[in-house]
Amino acid sequence: MSITFHRASHQVDNSKNLLQIDEGRVIPRIIHQTFMSKNLPAELQENVERIKRLNPGWTHILYDDNDIQTFIRKNYGVKMLSYFGRINPRYGAARADLFRYLVMYKCGGVYLDIKSTCTKPLDEVLQPDDKYILAQWRNKPGENYAGYGLSKEVAFIEGGEYQQWHIVAAPGHPFLKAVIETVIRNIDNYRPWLHGTGGIGVLRLTGPLVYTLAIHPLLASASYRLVNNETDVGLQYSVYTNTHHRSVYKTNYSLLTESIIHMKNFHKILAYLYSFAKKSKHLLFGR
Repeated sequence: MSITFHRASHQVDNSKNLLQIDEGRVIPRIIHQTFMSKNLPAELQENVERIKRLNPGWTHILYDDNDIQTFIRKNYGVKMLSYFGRINPRYGAARADLFRYLVMYKCGGVYLDIKSTCTKPLDEVLQPDDKYILAQWRNKPGENYAGYGLSKEVAFIEGGEYQQWHIVAAPGHPFLKAVIETVIRNIDNYRPWLHGTGGIGVLRLTGPLVYTLAIHPLLASASYRLVNNETDVGLQYSVYTNTHHRSVYKTNYSLLTESIIHMKNFHKILAYLYSFAKKSKHLLFGR
């Protein structure tokens, strides 16, 4: 079943208070990555060093959890920081989603998931007039990521969702403004029993599904380049070959049953009951 977030008529639309940033003319030579701390596992530290070596003319910034909150408070204020704080910290992926949109809207450059990497220098693959890069999964039968990004919510889009483990953008791009505004509305309207928990809940609330659904209506009016796939711009989804990248994180959020957003009052009780029922079902009948 396809789930869509709708705003209740009595709610204030806080998404319209987003800081307006003028759209930049070029993609700045900055690479943004995030992790829980500055102490990276060996394979991820090696990946960061490889990215730096490939892109000597670029500034590389690694944000840990404290850096992220400082950035949001300094550049967007306490209201946006409160939205970030409403995301359950056990869902680190959802927090990372919101931050990547915020940092890229403000600063532009290249965002890469910490597990992802460059296979070519960015200066060789980016064009002088690029404002935004969109790519989709190689998800046809027999391809590397067969079946990826083909949720019912994006079935009307040929090729499925747009990848957001990488974002390549000029600052102030309208795609990112639309994504942030949509995520803020989603946080306000979120109910776990309607929109889900675990992996699918994150996809809908902050992840690739909301990213894609916010961007797609703007394709006719914004500047961007749609590439065949990520390899066209020298990017690689994961450096891991023998193990899954989720093994480096404290929790596997895709299996969680608790609410993604901290709820209040009566909704908090309902969210707890929903989580308890869902967890009990998993224990009794499996996933």
